[in-house]
Amino acid sequence: MTQVTTFKQDLPAHLQNVKLDDFTKAFSSSGGSVKRITLRGRVFRLIDGGKEIAKNTDPYMDVVIVNGSRAVQKTYYGAEYNPDETSTPDCWSSDGERPDADVPDPQGARCKECKQAIKGSAGSGRAACRYSMRLAVTMRNNVGGDIYQLILPQKSLFGQGDVDHMPFLQYAKYVAQSGYNLNMLATRMTFDTDSDFPKLTFSNAEFLDKDTYDAAIEQGESPIAINAGKLNFTKKDAPALPKMIAPAGSAAAQIAPPVKREEKPKSAASKTPGKSGLSTLVDEWGDE
Repeated sequence: MTQVTTFKQDLPAHLQNVKLDDFTKAFSSSGGSVKRITLRGRVFRLIDGGKEIAKNTDPYMDVVIVNGSRAVQKTYYGAEYNPDETSTPDCWSSDGERPDADVPDPQGARCKECKQAIKGSAGSGRAACRYSMRLAVTMRNNVGGDIYQLILPQKSLFGQGDVDHMPFLQYAKYVAQSGYNLNMLATRMTFDTDSDFPKLTFSNAEFLDKDTYDAAIEQGESPIAINAGKLNFTKKDAPALPKMIAPAGSAAAQIAPPVKREEKPKSAASKTPGKSGLSTLVDEWGDE
């Protein structure tokens, strides 16, 4: 059997072109959480594990879009809208048509007919339920590096612009109708300085060379890139109920609490027969 002495030298010929499989890749990602790009304050902020690790103060950023959601998604928060919200919303839809099956309290059977989707439900002509899309992107100068989730708010999705300043859905359609895939080119994201809210426009920066394109394909097939385009929310904990206390003077308050009967110690001979060590371990695991 060939001895592996280093990772860079003496690699057997049949292993030289082998790419990392998904199992091994899982160990190379830090923390297991998806890194994100946020747009707070019209600044591209790189977030890892909830902490800001870097920021780009330039008005634009060049990325390669390697994967993302196939539909415009919808989320509803009962509290005031926060574009950087990462907690579980009160209702959500992966396809923009109906609430997902794991929504505990759907606001309606269909999104189009939902009261939260009506303009004005959030005041000032705005709907309480918000559109968004999730993209998996890499930095243009490091396509084989970290994958980031970018959540595009609805103001960055819809509308019309010129060839250098298109909202995302117009840009994606423009690229597709030109006969290209989004992962074949570098995309420039630029902040719209005329918008009161962080809003991005998109344009084509340049086409990728073969090696970079191959890296983009591989990145887009990774579990991290696939998950970055999905709505993944943890369920909210059920609110703790207050302890029930009977009013003073009521009949229930006069009832004495049950007294636990004191058990006599059992001798070794009185233990239940047939209880093996394995079954005892199973019982203990079941109580954890």
